[in-house]
Amino acid sequence: MKPIVLLDAPSNLGLRPPEEGAVPGCHKAPGALRDQGLLTRLGARDAGVVTPPRYRAAWTPGVVRNEEAVAGYTRSLADRISTILGEGGFPVVLGGDCSILLGAALALSGKGGHGLVYLDGHLDYRHPGNSDEVGACAGEGLALVTGHGGVLAELGGSRPYFAPSRVAALGFRPGDEDEAEVAGAGATLLPAPAVGEDPAAAAAAALTAAAGPDGTGAFWIHLDVDIVDAALLPAVDSPEPDGLDWDQLADLLAALVAAPGATGLDLTIYDPDLDPSAQGARALVDVLARALSRG
Repeated sequence: MKPIVLLDAPSNLGLRPPEEGAVPGCHKAPGALRDQGLLTRLGARDAGVVTPPRYRAAWTPGVVRNEEAVAGYTRSLADRISTILGEGGFPVVLGGDCSILLGAALALSGKGGHGLVYLDGHLDYRHPGNSDEVGACAGEGLALVTGHGGVLAELGGSRPYFAPSRVAALGFRPGDEDEAEVAGAGATLLPAPAVGEDPAAAAAAALTAAAGPDGTGAFWIHLDVDIVDAALLPAVDSPEPDGLDWDQLADLLAALVAAPGATGLDLTIYDPDLDPSAQGARALVDVLARALSRG
């Protein structure tokens, strides 16, 4: 199995301000997870941090918030991920908000067709073709990486980063407003109740789409931790009820990372500002340690 390489991507550029005069706290997540011993628990090599530009709260309607800064950061992050992959490592990228997925998407775009397993409490499929509210790219992640949107959707010179037919989106809550559109594009969808009922079966279904029928095709794993039930992890920007519990998430991740085609993982949206006791950080470290255990 490939050695795990831990890389911090503490960007909050893709989110709206949580309130006037404040910035999203998810940029503190990598430090909070490391404080709970994640590096040692994973037995990982430390690849350091890709430092993001300053967050700017000002926003012009019709333009993606911090778009230029996100584009520049995506290129820097993609370079670091590409280096890790080139050295034979399995990158675990600690965000930050969901815009960091663009870094992995860009890094993989020149390495042949990759699939994507999108673990998220929301489908994040807002784009100019279906909404007048485009503006915070963390809520547009799945749309961007499957070719919808402006410059951020084609930083490598072409789109999409991931073909929709090679995408599996798991853990969103039933009734997501974009479910029909995403399914119509060809992605494989499993809402949270189906995933929670049988995580191993959900992982198998995801791998059929993202890694191909034989499970060996290369794919990336994106984990937005709001896939977890809000009663267990409220420290996210958009908590939702009826999500996965910790055991279900650990079982799902373990089945995915064990697949031959698993290339890397990013983790996003945990906000230490909303978790002063660090209970959520400890639980997330336990989940990652269980799922990525080499024992």
